[in-house]
Amino acid sequence: MGLRSFVALPINTGGGVVRFLNDYNFDANTDVFISALAYGISPKQSLFFALPTRLNPTGAQRLGDFSALYRHTLFQKDNANGTNRLGFLGGFVLPTSSKRDSAAQAGFVFTRYHNRYEIDVDALYQKGFDNRGDSGRYDVSWQYRINPKILPEWGISNQLFTVLELNGRWQQGNSTSQQLTAGLTWAKAKYVIEGGFVKELNHREDTHFVLSTRFHF
Repeated sequence: MGLRSFVALPINTGGGVVRFLNDYNFDANTDVFISALAYGISPKQSLFFALPTRLNPTGAQRLGDFSALYRHTLFQKDNANGTNRLGFLGGFVLPTSSKRDSAAQAGFVFTRYHNRYEIDVDALYQKGFDNRGDSGRYDVSWQYRINPKILPEWGISNQLFTVLELNGRWQQGNSTSQQLTAGLTWAKAKYVIEGGFVKELNHREDTHFVLSTRFHF
């Protein structure tokens, strides 16, 4: 899956993934910690939950808004070398403060995995209610397996991937923020460690570092 997006990950029926991601902005000196959970309802249905917490700057209202997404796989075609799949996303955003309002969200996610590379594309639109403005995001992620070059015929081996992404973030009343992300993913059977640098293309002064750990059950 992509480094900046959590919705493309396949989840086994009854299986779960817990992810912890830290996003630190060097220039703005802000630090956000995101806790996320994914659960597989069926081979075609999954649930995704996320809750951000602001670590820096400190102060009141550090807890962000709770996000819930349902993914339904509309199309999937598997072959010996990979898979293609398309999924619908739908859900809501619930504020953790009475000073903010809720939102509905919908979008899609597409994945193409073939041999040593994977491409994930997702887009999500959030319709704000009351005083909450609309917003949206997109992620285009390309991952390439550096090691091993050839997977074993059976069993699960440790794998190392490069990750390169183009990310976009839009908020009503503001211009779209375009971002470039480059990083690495180290995957083992039960957990994954991944990280990378995020460069704001619209704001030269903004550079982020993201570090993520996820556990598969």
